[in-house]
Amino acid sequence: MDDRLAMEAIRDLLRENLEDPLTQWGQPERVWIHDDMPLTRATFPRIQIVKRPSSAADIIDIGPDFLEWYSVVLDINFWYKLDFKWEKDGEYLKNEQLGEEYTTKIWTEGIKPYVQYLHDTYAITGLKNLGTVPPMKAEDSQFYTSTISIRLWYFRK
Repeated sequence: MDDRLAMEAIRDLLRENLEDPLTQWGQPERVWIHDDMPLTRATFPRIQIVKRPSSAADIIDIGPDFLEWYSVVLDINFWYKLDFKWEKDGEYLKNEQLGEEYTTKIWTEGIKPYVQYLHDTYAITGLKNLGTVPPMKAEDSQFYTSTISIRLWYFRK
């Protein structure tokens, strides 16, 4: 396990468990969750996962095969165009409402229910929701973004 694999585990988990908002408009399935910069020619909405700089590992054991505890913070950004509409329960959400809805979905439907899966499959031993950044219009653009930050941790010898 390393930081890159942990980020890819979260990316793949979100890809498997979140509905692409464009499918409501009859668009075909696409890769819309990524861990690099969104392309300007890409279709939106998109989810971008950004890893914050790593912190030093904490040594929690002694001896030549000491155990280290690693902690990774990921910012998960939901990018969408101004006035993009998404239907929920017969009502259309857009702008701030849409951002709040999807950052909640990222945690409650895309990550939190799969804590045991992350542990069993990737040896990710902990997960914490660090909070959200309210949706806001990106400066000088036609996009909104909202962010949820999570911390995950794992052990390595």
